[in-house]
Amino acid sequence: MLKSNKMIKEDFSIKLAGPAGMGIKSGGQLFSKFFQSLGFYFHDYTEYPSLVRGGHNTYQATYGYQKVHAPHQKIDYFFSLKPGHCRQHQNEFHPNTLVFSDKKNPVSKGKFINLPLSQLSSQAGNPLSANIICFGIIAFLLNQDKSQATSLISKVFSKNTKTNLIAFDIGYIYAQQNLKQYQQTLKIPKQANQAKAQSSAGGRLTSFNDGNQAFAYGFLQGKGNFYAAYPMTPSSGTLHFLASRAKDYNITVVHPEDEIATASLSAGAAFAGARSAVGTSGGGFALMNETVSFCGMSEIGMLYYLVSRPGPATGMPTWTSQSDLLYAIFSGHGEFPKVVIAPGDQQESFDFANIGLNLADQLQTPIIVLSDKFIAESSASTTDLSKEKVIVNRGKILNSVTKNFKRYNWITRSGVSPRCLPGTTNGQFLANSSEHNQFGFSSDDSIVAVKMQQKRAKKLKTAKILAPKPRLFGNKQADSLIISWGSNKGIILEALKKLDNFAFLQIRTLWPLHDSIKKTIKKYKKTIIIENSQTSRLGFLLKSLFSFSPTATILKFNGRPFFPEELIKKLK
Repeated sequence: MLKSNKMIKEDFSIKLAGPAGMGIKSGGQLFSKFFQSLGFYFHDYTEYPSLVRGGHNTYQATYGYQKVHAPHQKIDYFFSLKPGHCRQHQNEFHPNTLVFSDKKNPVSKGKFINLPLSQLSSQAGNPLSANIICFGIIAFLLNQDKSQATSLISKVFSKNTKTNLIAFDIGYIYAQQNLKQYQQTLKIPKQANQAKAQSSAGGRLTSFNDGNQAFAYGFLQGKGNFYAAYPMTPSSGTLHFLASRAKDYNITVVHPEDEIATASLSAGAAFAGARSAVGTSGGGFALMNETVSFCGMSEIGMLYYLVSRPGPATGMPTWTSQSDLLYAIFSGHGEFPKVVIAPGDQQESFDFANIGLNLADQLQTPIIVLSDKFIAESSASTTDLSKEKVIVNRGKILNSVTKNFKRYNWITRSGVSPRCLPGTTNGQFLANSSEHNQFGFSSDDSIVAVKMQQKRAKKLKTAKILAPKPRLFGNKQADSLIISWGSNKGIILEALKKLDNFAFLQIRTLWPLHDSIKKTIKKYKKTIIIENSQTSRLGFLLKSLFSFSPTATILKFNGRPFFPEELIKKLK
């Protein structure tokens, strides 16, 4: 390594921008894998329009010596892989941001550096090599060992290693000759050295997963064995990931003709005894609603992975939103119990996949894991999720029954009747979409109708015991309480690094709401709801159940997530 007197700060952010087809995400993820290999924590975020080629795509990531809960808005190194892609990001630059672009583009902030990427890409023999050239430049600017970077390139791009190594060298040499004045030393302190050692030993920094992959691993480790989905952004990553591993794990992954078939197939598999799930987004979930209701009536436990994007209708397919909260809670016609749980990060996406499967078996009712594009398609440092152990709970399954088996026995304190799987001797029953008696046969008798509805309703009380409880972070002695859910968790935790006078209540089960939420809220003088929606779906829910009015509400509904800097500014 070369010696440099300039030291980089403890966290730093890099962003790549350009049209689709330029390898924005693959190049950006190469950066992240490199810094992760050095022992750094990271969290990334991608933006892209619904286009195969062209448009404006970005990849950004924040790297730090301590855990990074969310990417920062302010960028330290910005690369425009094609001219003109830096203009719309000037509010993200600070005075020392290095802005690299092929042609002169006036920027109001930061230090503009003319980078002849077109010429360098031609020299590399590949017009799409700009992302790797930029990686070479970063390796020099942060004073990193070339051998470690080239080793990673050989591993990641094993099919065209030579071309990419040439591009890396071109970028590195160009930076040596022209950008030496901007070089800084990326010092790895004691914490990062420890993290790096853990990484090499199979510890906590070994994996690189987005929320969709994390959910898929949770499904696999939780013994999920039937997954059906019709591709719909931003949930499709789970379908693709599971399909690529179906043979290895001996599971069934199905891509049916539409979402109606998807939900129906999965319900049938769950009835037959599978640990079954579907994946979709808002519009697809709309088509699944009849099956949600059917599962509520027939008491079939099934998991719905609902990854939100802005609506209504097609909306903004490749962006993020939390506006489906009430829709998830009240999905399906009629009154019946369901559970809605919302992961706050990639680790919880893993956890809630298995927890959701367990709840489906234990409660025999629809379970919805409500995520969003920001979690699902953002990656972060995680443990090796393929090796994580989980507890699998199949609920009340009988291996043998006597004649006249009452599948829907209403004498139950929990609301859950023991079930048996098809093929069990004497275990015949009817899984019926009509109101039915204890054997499953249709009935419109008034007494039967009341008893069966009361039986099913008991499951909500049981769900409050079994479902994930709220979590309290930050300064618990503070006067002010932030209340939020889902993907805002990491952004709020990152903001709390700079704010010491707030507590944060993360609601992990949105339905049924846990009784402790009301008690926690009452302890604080000020309450602030933070949500990615226009009309505060969480605020509506809390007001309707707890007669609660927050002191303030911070909302964002332009398809983009909050950034920590935004929250710090609004909360101060």
